Amino acid sequence: MYNVILTRDAQTDRLQVMDWYETILSRLAQEFYEEVSQKVENIVAKYPKIAPVIHKNVRKLSLSRFPYNLIYVVDDAKKEVQILAVVHDKRDPSIWQSRV
Repeated sequence: MYNVILTRDAQTDRLQVMDWYETILSRLAQEFYEEVSQKVENIVAKYPKIAPVIHKNVRKLSLSRFPYNLIYVVDDAKKEVQILAVVHDKRDPSIWQSRV
C-alpha cells in the first residue's frame, strides 16, 4: 500500500469544490468529499498505477459520480503518491501542469 499525500493545492481544490456544491445542496459537498476519500483509500493507495499516464509521469483518475479528476504522481521508491490537483473534467490542463 502506498502512502497518499494531498498537496496543499489539491486540498484547496477539494475545499473549493465542496464550497461550490454546498451552495447547491449541502449533502452534495459531503458526498463529493466521501467519493474523493474512497477513491484515494481504495484505489490510489492500493493500485496507484491503475490510472493512465496523461502527461510525463502524471496520472489521472476520474471520479464516478462527479465530473472531477484526481491528478497525481507515483514515487515507487518511496511507495508514495502525491495528489497534485482535484480538477473538473473541462478545466484547462495548464492549471495542474504548472504544479508538476
